[in-house]
Amino acid sequence: MAILFDAFSYRVNKTPDGFYYDRWHGHVFPEISMPEKLYFLDRIISALLTHNKLFIRTDSIEEMIECIGFDAFRMLYNRGELEILDNWWVPAFMYGGDTVFYMNMHEKQYQDKICSRLLERKGAEESRFTNTILKKVCNTSDSDIYDFWDNTSQENMYEDFSFNDRIRALLNIQSETITSISNEDDTWSAVRLCLFERSIEWSKQLKTDEILLEDEAKRYLLYKSDIQADSIIQYFKQVLYAKGIPNLSILYYNDVISMKDIIRVRDKVAFGKFTSWLKNHNYSVRELELALLNGRSSNNMIEKWLRWAIVCGSSLFLSAGTVQTLTGVGLSFIEQLLPRFSGQKIPTLYFDDVLSKQFNSSKMSRKLQSKFGF
Repeated sequence: MAILFDAFSYRVNKTPDGFYYDRWHGHVFPEISMPEKLYFLDRIISALLTHNKLFIRTDSIEEMIECIGFDAFRMLYNRGELEILDNWWVPAFMYGGDTVFYMNMHEKQYQDKICSRLLERKGAEESRFTNTILKKVCNTSDSDIYDFWDNTSQENMYEDFSFNDRIRALLNIQSETITSISNEDDTWSAVRLCLFERSIEWSKQLKTDEILLEDEAKRYLLYKSDIQADSIIQYFKQVLYAKGIPNLSILYYNDVISMKDIIRVRDKVAFGKFTSWLKNHNYSVRELELALLNGRSSNNMIEKWLRWAIVCGSSLFLSAGTVQTLTGVGLSFIEQLLPRFSGQKIPTLYFDDVLSKQFNSSKMSRKLQSKFGF
């Protein structure tokens, strides 16, 4: 019941020379805009409310801290709900006359740079704590294994770029082979394709239930993998909206809710029951939809929004809707209630008797309005 949070990896940038795409180029923190932060917060919170553990790589530490805050980052790490893996991948291109050869590189001496940036941008406490993490996870026997996974991903990318006609057509690749890239657009395709391959390989090796990457990537992955077209996390936010539960990323961004509020949900019996139910049903969006519809047959709003999600897919932001807050539901109450529910009723219980009450609309609306003086 784990997820590979790989969304930050797709923040690749084009540098002035035109052939090098790396968000960490120049060892400068890649600033995150407010819309980006809301986008990532939405996915992080949804992942935390549907999975027991998140995997990230060391090159995502600073971005995770930037999005959720240091206290939340430390809390999740200390609780074992955020696992950090030693890997700093760098896309690179070697010039050869009129052609370019793409390859992966791995930066090994990056720990001091992370701590220095955190010291400058955040403070001494953040830098020291991150340094203790890096001492534990870096340069271990697992580090070589992770590099091997990347090498496997690169080989798969080489093969697809050069010989997979469906992928080549989808990405509009014009170069004959990966060893002789003849135009700038194809350098972009090479990096993107390698990122997609890494997401597949790492998720397979980590035996995660889902991969959290950018929506665009799934079109490519579906051509060569049995990955589900629909993601529980994408549909999770649609169900929240249908249930009258607010855009949690906006509330978190405005300090109306905190990571402690999300942890309160994770610590309830119903969360464990729900994630177990998802795992038993292979994280199937269709099974979740059926369970919610069967659990409350008269809930036309749920059906309306689930049907809308299937047709329209997920957007960058959740729909606005009514803004909402938190009231607890007693743990003893849930413990008494759970045995009376069949397996199919567990998702309904989780949304209606935990999330809907934890993030109560009227109270949260007043709390948000008070922050802005309304």
